[in-house]
This record gives sequence, structure tokens and C-alpha cells, in this order.
Amino acid sequence: MQAIKPDPKAPFYIVLNAGSGSSETDERRAVIEDVLTQAGRQFQLTLVDDPADIAGIAARVAAQARAAGAVLVAAGGDGTINAVAREAVAQGCLFGVLPQGTFNYFGRTHHIPEDLGDAVRALLGAQVQPVQVGAVNDRIFLVNASIGLYPKLLEEREVDKK
Repeated sequence: MQAIKPDPKAPFYIVLNAGSGSSETDERRAVIEDVLTQAGRQFQLTLVDDPADIAGIAARVAAQARAAGAVLVAAGGDGTINAVAREAVAQGCLFGVLPQGTFNYFGRTHHIPEDLGDAVRALLGAQVQPVQVGAVNDRIFLVNASIGLYPKLLEEREVDKK
């Protein structure tokens, strides 16, 4: 399948997971805003302060992106990327990623720069590429799905990190 370039004027509707620490979030937000403003690209950035709200916020922003003909963008770790990707598929939105997590499996798989400024600049010139999407019990995911002990260990790791 040949890659296509999205409308260069399409705005980006970005869902940014605050993750850990407000100073880190402020820095991430500033980088995204600076690069997009310098490029003259319209965008809307929505911050997720509570991870429990990610699904609802992603659904709301995806609906807005679809109505505006925008590209829906996930800025966060693999969990954030999966949550926003589910809504991109549900709403039929173009989907972009700014990987900001611990492992960044999706970002590494698709050669998205780990440096946030470089990732935003790459997003500006990105072409639409198909990606594999999986589903378990009608729940869409990217990269991998885990059951049993492994997801429990990941949850405990996140608690320990705090």
C-alpha cells in the first residue's frame, strides 16, 4: 500500500498524558506548542491529569477531531497511545503518535524519534501508513496485549514509581 500525505493544513488534536510531575508535563507541553507554533500549524492540546480519565477524554477529543477534519495525536506512553488509538479507529480519524513513555514499543516499532521536538517535527512531515491493530473481546490495541501476571506487575511498577 502506498503512503499518502495528509492535508498539510489539517490541525492536530493532541491528547497529552500528564504522566509524572507537572514540571515535566510543562516542558513537554512547551515543546509541542513551540514546534507547532513555529511551523504555523493549528492545534488543540488537551491535557489528561488523571489516567482514569484517558478513555473519556480520548473519546471526546476524537469526536472533535473528526468533526474538524483533524489528525488525532496521542502524546504519552503505550497505554495512552492504545487508548487514543481505540478512539481514532472508532471515529475514523487519522492518528499520530508522540511517544513519551517508559518503553515506547509503538514508537520504536515505527521509527518515531524519542526526542519530543524531533517527534513533533516528524509528525509535521509524516505520511499516512497502515499499522497492525489487534483486538481482544472487541478492545482494540497496538503492539501487544497481556493477561495474567505481567499486567499486574506493570500496575505494581507504576505504583512503586510514584
